[in-house]
Amino acid sequence: MQHLTTKNQFQLLRERCIADSTRVFSARGKSVVRCEQCQLAAYACICDWQPQLQSHVEFVLLLHRIEIFKPTNTGRLIADLFPRTHAYCWSRTEPDQALLDLLQDENRQCFIVFPADTPEAKAKPREVFSEVPDNNKIKTFILLDATWKQSSRMFHLSRWLESVPCISLPQGALRGYAVRKSHQEDYLSTAEAAALCLQMAGENTNSERLLDYFQLFNEHYLATRGCYPPIVGELHERLAALKMPA
Repeated sequence: MQHLTTKNQFQLLRERCIADSTRVFSARGKSVVRCEQCQLAAYACICDWQPQLQSHVEFVLLLHRIEIFKPTNTGRLIADLFPRTHAYCWSRTEPDQALLDLLQDENRQCFIVFPADTPEAKAKPREVFSEVPDNNKIKTFILLDATWKQSSRMFHLSRWLESVPCISLPQGALRGYAVRKSHQEDYLSTAEAAALCLQMAGENTNSERLLDYFQLFNEHYLATRGCYPPIVGELHERLAALKMPA
């Protein structure tokens, strides 16, 4: 298998942030020789199992600047699988004009993926959808990609997002996230939240494929952290089959 050579929007944004950064971000395991694309150890690279999927919905990764440098970030997995994923760094007062234009696009219906029953959401009441509307607009899910504390701050301080409704994700069991854990059991990683969005949009197969890729990432990240080669098994075979010509 060959690594994909076309860079997605997350990778391009990360490169710009690195170029603009005045200091090096030091993460745990900084001495590890990493794959430039997936940011896992070279011996645990997942790029050979990365499929390209088609979806009728789109995602916007709105990233806290620190998050984009973290090898544990799972928003990158969404951009890996879905080429139409957008990626922007969050700014309280100076959001990217391209992002503002996207939010004003009359052909889109945008939703913020954020728990509507939190104190932050209740402090600024807005429309909340529990189902994805059935219309011809491009359903666009905005994911606040940050720690839980940072994402709450992003939600609360972004006045330019106040007119965008929230979407209430269904409660249900998802595969556990083995890299970073929240103190709140109902909080999800960015990739898990995206998988639920896909389910709500009726794209159950894409949701399962994203969760497979997410599980693969978890296994290979633990291999990176434990300094051992990952075991190639059925999960790898399922993802590899998606890359084979029909």
